[in-house]
Amino acid sequence: MKKMIITVLAVLLCVGLLCGCGKKTNVDTSTVFIDKKGKVTSVDVEDLDKEYYDSEELESYITERVADYTEENGDTVEKASFQVEEEIAKLQMEYDSCEAYTDFNGIELFCGTIVAAQAEGYDFETEFYSVDDEAEGGRGQSSTKEEVLEDDDRKVAIIKANIDVQVPGKVLFVSAQDTAVVGKNKVSITGEETSEETGLTYIIYK
Repeated sequence: MKKMIITVLAVLLCVGLLCGCGKKTNVDTSTVFIDKKGKVTSVDVEDLDKEYYDSEELESYITERVADYTEENGDTVEKASFQVEEEIAKLQMEYDSCEAYTDFNGIELFCGTIVAAQAEGYDFETEFYSVDDEAEGGRGQSSTKEEVLEDDDRKVAIIKANIDVQVPGKVLFVSAQDTAVVGKNKVSITGEETSEETGLTYIIYK
């Protein structure tokens, strides 16, 4: 029974359903960081009860899963760090691209230009709001799809998960459902659905 619980916890941390500790990524909530080159760092943060897990077994499982993946796909994924302090586990993972993040975690993630996103089939058919730094949750005025797409120089991060996302630029527009702007370049997605059930969140930045 204990071994089963350890496996479940490891999967939650690796797959990012709770959605990679060091440098810029010292966070208290699970967060995805996207840099200017399209590389991704994820920090998964989870409360753990010492009665139901062994941290060494948990880390060993994560290490083995990364090794199995890189053996088949090359060195596109790396376990940067894993630590457990005061019953809080933090796993930091590094990915060469959004595609590697998606492939490893099974969580849809895209980052790039709006034009490239449209070429990939993203239709931007959702409600948006502009960012107002003075408003609660950063929610400014409601915005149309046309307003969001009018500048080809804008970029977009698109994710299908309940997690914080930090982008390499100032956030201009965000899709309206279950989101809050928590910094000039950071959005928190707070839906109650699982990652499989939640919809796409669009983060437009420049």
